[in-house]
Amino acid sequence: IMSTTITGNAKLPQTDDIVVHGRPGTHADVSVNIQGDINRDTDSRRVKKNLKDGWKWTLYSPIIVAVFPNKEKLLLDGDHRRHMYRLTFPDAETIPAYLIEVENMKDYHRLFYEVNWEKRKNATKEEVFVHQVKAKIESATQLNLELIRCGVSVYGSSDKGGIVGFVNGPHVSVGAFRRALKRGNNEAKMSIDILKKTWPNDTKLQGELMEAVALLYSLYPILGDQQKSKISKDFENWFANLLSMYSQHSVASDYKSRGGRVHHRHAESIARGLISDYRRAQLINGVTAKYKQKQLKLQLINNLID
Repeated sequence: IMSTTITGNAKLPQTDDIVVHGRPGTHADVSVNIQGDINRDTDSRRVKKNLKDGWKWTLYSPIIVAVFPNKEKLLLDGDHRRHMYRLTFPDAETIPAYLIEVENMKDYHRLFYEVNWEKRKNATKEEVFVHQVKAKIESATQLNLELIRCGVSVYGSSDKGGIVGFVNGPHVSVGAFRRALKRGNNEAKMSIDILKKTWPNDTKLQGELMEAVALLYSLYPILGDQQKSKISKDFENWFANLLSMYSQHSVASDYKSRGGRVHHRHAESIARGLISDYRRAQLINGVTAKYKQKQLKLQLINNLID
């Protein structure tokens, strides 16, 4: 039952103060084969789940189609519904749609972001980020430049243009990459470089591990100072040669436990587990454990956790 009154104490805008953008869209049938620019990947499990009890017209909302000034049409929202419709009505040539006008591709990608994230959080952060980059949103543009500098990418879709950043580099999640950058831009790059060296065949970097190593480079600058520090090369050898025997996921999980697995301090826990283990390690012809323990004080990482 829908409410007939508005509750709460929020001060609502006056009618004269409400700015109206654009004009109403129109309902029409469009080709069932209509495509979008960088469609989200269609999840077969989601399609199966939504069709479990059959097709229900009472639950169907028309797909949204963007219409450009040259009358070109692109699917903006509703690819899962389109595939469900095609499975249910295999002989249909058209599908009911809601048509809205857009000015250009920048406007198109901006609307994808607003529809799928700001209004209902229906897409992943990575899917949204790709469209933010295409819409030339300043914050996304700057983060994309950092991705390129660090040699990693964000995967939003298998469609052409669906990967941004350094497209040939391993994928990272947007959130983990941002958190790694908070430890320092150079520290984030050093973390990514050592992860790529250790697991050169992996197509994605483990987010918490990436942040943890960036944190170590931030707390212990001596680990990354290859010009002046003998510990730097020793740490790189220990990390790349020993940890490469295990998967990124196993390393992250194991060292998180060794570091205490503190709630809301997962990256910090991994970092503590790593530095604790490294301080005890003794490589052949490497830096002595005694020297490392003198240079790498555990109190620095403990202060962030305990």
